[in-house]
Amino acid sequence: MTNENDIISQYGRKYASGEHIFKEGDHGEEMFIIHAGSVRITKSTDEGEKTLVTLGAGDFFGEMAVIDKGPRSASAVANEETVCIVLNEELFEQQMQRNAKIVKKILKNMSARLRAMNEQLQNLTTKDFNMRVVNTLLLHVHKNGENTTLTHKALVQQAGMEDNVSKLDEIIAAMAKAKVVSIVGDTVCVTSSGNIEKYKQYLEMKKAFGES
Repeated sequence: MTNENDIISQYGRKYASGEHIFKEGDHGEEMFIIHAGSVRITKSTDEGEKTLVTLGAGDFFGEMAVIDKGPRSASAVANEETVCIVLNEELFEQQMQRNAKIVKKILKNMSARLRAMNEQLQNLTTKDFNMRVVNTLLLHVHKNGENTTLTHKALVQQAGMEDNVSKLDEIIAAMAKAKVVSIVGDTVCVTSSGNIEKYKQYLEMKKAFGES
């Protein structure tokens, strides 16, 4: 019987922090399952390379290239030292034929990810930094649940505000003052999606009445 170590030995691939697993536009014939570590999925925009989502152990990515043989629609970068299980088309099809649950999970995952990436792309293109930060926190809490934390570095990446960190800090400070989030050291804690939704409505009302 094949154990986990055999699978890692046979199909595992290690990536250093910051190393590209693949780049947007590359021809792809493999999908990846994260065994350990984390991976950032990024995409080129008019403002540069922006992070769409950060995936962790147990998540998979790159499956579209195995299915449709098209070019990679985004880049994948190891966020830290990461080990992935790599499946080519043959191995992928074997798993699809053997286990209907895997097929269902992949289809469900693809649908959810496409929806999330579409929302994230729309968010990254808005010039309203307040709404960009608020929407990033909403996406985070919808994925990870309430009373979860996000590091400052991750928030900067996911909001696409690498060139506007001081503005992000100003926005987070205002949200903390309004008790929408709390700041503990280098992390932001989201206690309630409802509070963020109300804060978003407040920002929309201010914008509607011409207030900055």
